[in-house]
Amino acid sequence: MKKKKKLKKTNQFYFNFLIFLFIFLLPTQLGKFFFFPFSYISGIRIDYLAYAIYTTDILAIFLIGLNIKKILNFFKNRTVFSVFTLLTLSLFFSFSIQIAFYKLLKILEVLSLFVVFRNIKINKNLIISALLSSTLIQVFLSLFHVINRSSIQSFFYYLGERYISSSMPGIAKASLNGVEIMRPYGTFSHPNSMAGFYLLIYSFVLGLNFKKNQIIKNVLLLLFSFLILISFSKSAIFSLLIVNIIYVIISYRKSICKFCTVARTFILFFLSLVFFFAKTDPLSILKRTQLIENSILLIEKYPLTGVGLGNYLVAQDSIITRSLFLIPQPVHNIFLLLITEVGIFLGFGILYLIFKYFYAFKNIYSLTFCFCAILITGSLDHYWITLQQNILLLATIGGLITNSRVDFEKFD
Repeated sequence: MKKKKKLKKTNQFYFNFLIFLFIFLLPTQLGKFFFFPFSYISGIRIDYLAYAIYTTDILAIFLIGLNIKKILNFFKNRTVFSVFTLLTLSLFFSFSIQIAFYKLLKILEVLSLFVVFRNIKINKNLIISALLSSTLIQVFLSLFHVINRSSIQSFFYYLGERYISSSMPGIAKASLNGVEIMRPYGTFSHPNSMAGFYLLIYSFVLGLNFKKNQIIKNVLLLLFSFLILISFSKSAIFSLLIVNIIYVIISYRKSICKFCTVARTFILFFLSLVFFFAKTDPLSILKRTQLIENSILLIEKYPLTGVGLGNYLVAQDSIITRSLFLIPQPVHNIFLLLITEVGIFLGFGILYLIFKYFYAFKNIYSLTFCFCAILITGSLDHYWITLQQNILLLATIGGLITNSRVDFEKFD
């Protein structure tokens, strides 16, 4: 009996360590890319079209393996099985079946991770410590990028920090009061991706019930806010303001210090205005408009079958159009991107099923905040369904929100 208890404790220790490591490494992008003939467009090598295995993928495989029974039960659900079957059948209508197959495996990974975090025995201190330690690294890197206008590399290369310099073409920059600033990348592929990542975590933590540990919560929110603001991502900064306004409205009556709640929001509001009105890419709106036009053309051409999972860039290349991009980009709208790739009926069906499932948890503060954050940023960018860190974070946060063991603030 004692041996069984000891073995159970040992197994739980290793599982907790695995969870800690996974969450700690979620912001990183260290991985190996495999480029094939279908990974090129007009002779340009495209990361979006390559096969890739990241450190977080390896950890995800271990987590999935330890929870395989629960995951198999999840896929036995009639609705889940039907949608996954339709997605599998859509492979045969893809521009490139190889790309679509890889994206189908990524969907399988995301859904499996969702099940893992929906069912784990939550250890709030473990998750908070992983978030805090990884966020401090991103703050350090971001400050270095802004001050030195280049990356550090060295050890941080192994966390996925790419080599960047303000003198390189295509590097994201901002102008504040006439001073040019290189927008920080952290260990992300773009500042917007980093901003969206920490916006979602901010929205999640904002709705957690910390009870006596309000100082820890405020420190975390401060660090997340800093990364969002210093990224100069307008969609993320605007979302941050909306989330906080909603929080003040719904929590004002319950607040012990009403003045503190309102004052914090006003300070954040004025700080956000400074960063929001900084000048970034002057062609940003024009580029996004062009991509939306391309997406609509593809939807009109392939309304039922779509162009195939992950095949947006391949299909877009078939459209004769002017381009403002040095490297092909997906449409900066996750809803249009989904519908373009899987077709109108399956696309809207998936969106409806997601909304229907999470509607059962509508009384949870964090879900409201996360929904607003994804709706706004997802309408203006694509990273929620194209970039590794953001995709896996969606699965993690989605699972935790539906985990009955997590203590959330809730509507009355």
